[in-house]
Amino acid sequence: MTRVLIVGAETPALQRVVPLLLRADFLLQRVPRGDEAAAVLQQTAFDLVIIRHPTAGLPVGELVSRIRAAGSPNRHCGVLLLADAQSVGEVGQLLGHGVNRVVSLEGPSDRLLLAVADMITVPPRRSVRAVVQLELWVESGAVRSLALTRNVSATGMLVQGGSEFPIGSILRFELIVPGEEAPIRGECEVVRRATEGWPDGIGVRFRSFEEDGMERLQRLLSCPQTKA
Repeated sequence: MTRVLIVGAETPALQRVVPLLLRADFLLQRVPRGDEAAAVLQQTAFDLVIIRHPTAGLPVGELVSRIRAAGSPNRHCGVLLLADAQSVGEVGQLLGHGVNRVVSLEGPSDRLLLAVADMITVPPRRSVRAVVQLELWVESGAVRSLALTRNVSATGMLVQGGSEFPIGSILRFELIVPGEEAPIRGECEVVRRATEGWPDGIGVRFRSFEEDGMERLQRLLSCPQTKA
């Protein structure tokens, strides 16, 4: 079971994301202060530590140093910082120096969920056959393409089609799921080409969702079986 420690005050993003993590059988523990977190981290190994900056009781830099100290059971765990817009630059210096990811508190809460899913090994995937419309905006207007999903995870999709979009393209998507009245909409990025034994396609990583798209995707992935 994936173990996650959350350090610091509650935030709107955490209020939305925590229930989804619990539904996915993550084992969550919360402590309000950095010094309390340091004591817990000396005794218990976690897969991911989410720290709300600033932390009471212990500066975040000191807490990160203790997490990465020789002999620490959490020396190799993932560390994600939540910071307001004014502090992102300040804590950004910790990226690559004990911190793996910094997420702005002002950003949409699905950015936090996607960051968590991306940092916890390989997110579970389901073979989902559904139509997805991909759309790229250029100066001359929108370029649209219909594709067929081969599998879907919490962080992205592997699709058959869309090979006209270069790697790095930022696309709008509409995922038309069987049994759902409205598509799941959002924004994604092309991250690789896919040629695994079927016509050319692309792998995309989700960047954000519209409205309740994140929750609907989680429900789709948690279903025992997905029918085409």
